[in-house]
Amino acid sequence: MGGYDKMKRWTLRLIAGLLTTVSMLPAMTITGHAAKAESLVGYRGDVDGDMRLTGGDVIMLSQYLLGTIALPDTKYADIDGNGVLTASDLTLLKRVLLMGESPEPVYQEIIFEDPTPDERIPAPVKALNPSLPSTGEVEVLMFTVNFPDCQFTEGYSSQQVWELAFGPENPQDPAYPMESITAYYSRASYGMLHVNGEVYEYTAQNSINSYIDNTDALVEEVLRAFDAQLDYTKYDVDQNGEMDTLILALPGTADKANWWPCSGGYYGWQRFDEVRASNLLIGGWSLSDRSGFNSTWIHEMGHGMGLPDYYKYENYEGDECYGLNGDAGWMMMDDALADMSCFDKLMYGWYDEDHVMVYDGGTKRYTLTSSQQEANCILIPRVREDGYYSEYFMIEYATHEGNNATWWLFRDGGIRVLHCQAEICEGWWGPEFKWNNYGMYYDTSNEKQRVLRLVNDYGGFFRHGDVISDQTEGFRWYDENGDRTVETNLKITVEALPSGEYRLTITDLTA
Repeated sequence: MGGYDKMKRWTLRLIAGLLTTVSMLPAMTITGHAAKAESLVGYRGDVDGDMRLTGGDVIMLSQYLLGTIALPDTKYADIDGNGVLTASDLTLLKRVLLMGESPEPVYQEIIFEDPTPDERIPAPVKALNPSLPSTGEVEVLMFTVNFPDCQFTEGYSSQQVWELAFGPENPQDPAYPMESITAYYSRASYGMLHVNGEVYEYTAQNSINSYIDNTDALVEEVLRAFDAQLDYTKYDVDQNGEMDTLILALPGTADKANWWPCSGGYYGWQRFDEVRASNLLIGGWSLSDRSGFNSTWIHEMGHGMGLPDYYKYENYEGDECYGLNGDAGWMMMDDALADMSCFDKLMYGWYDEDHVMVYDGGTKRYTLTSSQQEANCILIPRVREDGYYSEYFMIEYATHEGNNATWWLFRDGGIRVLHCQAEICEGWWGPEFKWNNYGMYYDTSNEKQRVLRLVNDYGGFFRHGDVISDQTEGFRWYDENGDRTVETNLKITVEALPSGEYRLTITDLTA
């Protein structure tokens, strides 16, 4: 129970200056699993309770069996587990010592109680003042925009585009798991985020290239055309006077050099129904590519909710632009494919406290289920008191299910370890992740701190029998120069269970 209390207190220690910007999440039900964590409390044969097996244990057990001493606690002396102490236990103890065998560890489960509303983790990303809420019901307004010289050729009606982008979950759809934006986010968030959308069609007055570097004019033109028909306050869910997200979907034939999909903003001051456009997603993609169309806007909406790209912007060659590489590196905010990572889900407020198992020292054992099916992960803080706006490792079990389904890279799945550096600073345009690609402190060599790195980059998943330690690529803390040189002094063993789960044992080697 003490371990749980420590973990619970840790989750509430957010940076004081940022805490005021974060509000509690609405009371919603999360599909999650009661996380299982266990603490090492002893070893079979450790009679004197010093957490090791020595000749002293043999002497004490011998004297006890002769009736010359009493043992303060006999629970670990019963090596054969038959409920009584006999010469058989003494023989087994001697054999373990003589043969140099590893003693059998004894673990005690850390109890995680059922979550209550005040145990939900406030979305840390709210400190960045994102335009799009990451929990609850959100309203997204999408326009498919034709131009006199560039038009959609698929012939889809607005209703058909709505079904494509905001329709219900359908695992039988050929585009699954990108069958709709709504279905994707419902799965990714464990039901914490529901995206409602409306779609309208518009034909612009001028040629498409006349709006290059002048998207504000296009936004105002479109919104003015529907001003009498729509109540724009509906799309301001948080009631801050700004639309949460506006999507202008352009034809797939739009010039990619100028109209590659992106997340930006409206910088004019025109208001409609006293609401101003704010977060703008705009770009061209073919409607006939349902999976590509939806994954594009899912990725861009991720920016609207506050997270950056994880891929590199500068100083890369070829495929090295990706920030997380290899099979384990595929995720929505890096490749615009697959599921959100556990770091993303933490930042967006999609976890309860009992879903985030915080390592607090000693030897602990954790059981992980598929993060595509249930909310659960492990967090290893560098300094427990620093909270979520700091440096830590996160561990999850990624599987070929849910939002990772159909991607052959996840066909075997496995354990993924992420190195997170979520420090926040006052940036060029307000609060931002200090080590994001556009941040004022970011080293464009890409060799220093990054918001997210993959431990064992290019090396794929960790699986049964693997050991993660300071000798593992990338499993070290950043030093004062931003290099990964500081030893963790941790050892993590990975064990696949017959139940389809993974068990990870984390040991502090300095203890």
